[in-house]
Amino acid sequence: MNLNSTSQLLARNEKELLGKVLFANPEDTYPLDLSGQAEVYAWCQSKTGYDALSHVGFNEEKLLLSEQWTLENGNDFDFIVIYQPKAKDLLDYLLAALLPRLKEGGQVWLVGDNKSGVKSSMKRLEVNLDDVGKLDGAKHCLLYAGYKRRPAKPFVFEDWIMTWQQEVAGQSLTLCSLPGVFGHGKLDKGTELLLAQLEQHRFMSDVANARLLDFGCGDGIIALWLYNKTGARIMALDDSVLALKATELTFAANNASEAVTLLASNGLDEVKGRFNYVITNPPFHTGMNTDYSIAERFFMAVKQHLTLNGELFVVANDFLRYPPLLDAALGTHNRLLRDKGFAIYHGRQPKKR
Repeated sequence: MNLNSTSQLLARNEKELLGKVLFANPEDTYPLDLSGQAEVYAWCQSKTGYDALSHVGFNEEKLLLSEQWTLENGNDFDFIVIYQPKAKDLLDYLLAALLPRLKEGGQVWLVGDNKSGVKSSMKRLEVNLDDVGKLDGAKHCLLYAGYKRRPAKPFVFEDWIMTWQQEVAGQSLTLCSLPGVFGHGKLDKGTELLLAQLEQHRFMSDVANARLLDFGCGDGIIALWLYNKTGARIMALDDSVLALKATELTFAANNASEAVTLLASNGLDEVKGRFNYVITNPPFHTGMNTDYSIAERFFMAVKQHLTLNGELFVVANDFLRYPPLLDAALGTHNRLLRDKGFAIYHGRQPKKR
């Protein structure tokens, strides 16, 4: 597998990466390359990242897919390597979770593309690390390093949960979120428009017995709203285990834990069976770039997971060229709304003639 530019920058400096090394949210399979010279662990919060390492034979005992890293997963690391996340508060979360697991005198390496905001993250490293500075730069990427010379505060997962009340589309919901989750701590405008549209929709008469899928569930707002509206059990899917944990917490906060089934999946890879309704505010980025392959894979695969006459609802930025993809998958579609930079699309699985 070709390495990303960030991992290529790490590889230029890998002679220093000795001893016990933990990678946080690696963007490719570079941790496997390094495992020949160091004792390497990998913590993934993305099912896609986890699957990539699993498929190339990375040691399963040292590979974790979880929202948090605990003492039982590994401790006393010489190096912690963090790939700059898109959300700055997720970097703070990763540092808080991992610094207690780093040896005194150990190093944190932070690597990222220049466009990722890594330049400004040096200040975040300096809060709890010493001798922070630039280690290397190439291929439009930067690598920073800092030393742990002070005791780290104990990590308390509950301190990172954000909880708030949200009024949307005729419902009052208690929502929970974690750093790095889409729409963290606020109502996304696209989701607001989608739920307002769904409030007007005429669902099937026995919808309480229908199968519903929320693809890209985030903090669980769509899934919870749908449960309250229909009474049907919901499957909530996301590539991010942080999002799945947020959805779990959201349903628990609304005394509805039994109503949701959580599924970590890269696209629809892990999904079984067919659904009467699939609802999504799908991701359209890989890193910092617009990536139509995510949506294209989803639209072509969703046809295999809709019942006959099953319905698909999609909200997206209106500049995204989704209509041709929808037509290719389902034959035709309707645009229900275009407003405030968003579009809401509706399609059906055609009945067999």
